[in-house]
Amino acid sequence: MTHRNKLVTTMADASLASLRDVFAKARFQHVPVIDNTNRIVGIVSVKDYFRELSPVMDSASDPTISVFLRSRKVHQVMVSPVITITEHTSVKQAAALLLQHNISCLPVIDEFKHLLGLVSWKDILRAALHKPATA
Repeated sequence: MTHRNKLVTTMADASLASLRDVFAKARFQHVPVIDNTNRIVGIVSVKDYFRELSPVMDSASDPTISVFLRSRKVHQVMVSPVITITEHTSVKQAAALLLQHNISCLPVIDEFKHLLGLVSWKDILRAALHKPATA
């Protein structure tokens, strides 16, 4: 798990157990999955995490759940390929992509597909509400 400027990332071969604290304590809804060159290869959401966990959650003991989470890897539940934007994408274009694909965040990448950040629907809404007044 890597933390850069509040951006938390993970690797495809990390266990789902590594995401437990992120989703429980940090209140992040999405964690980008990167390779060793910081290129985005997928994204895992809190929904993906709980969807994977739900079949064992009710009937299994805590130790069994822990073993399950350690045995499952991020690449088994991540979404790939990922719909992305660049830092030059307009707020309107980003909003249209979120609606068109029924997703809640967009990773921002550079021309080499290196991850720069994430834009969520909340960021889009915040930007729309804080538009400067025009004369």
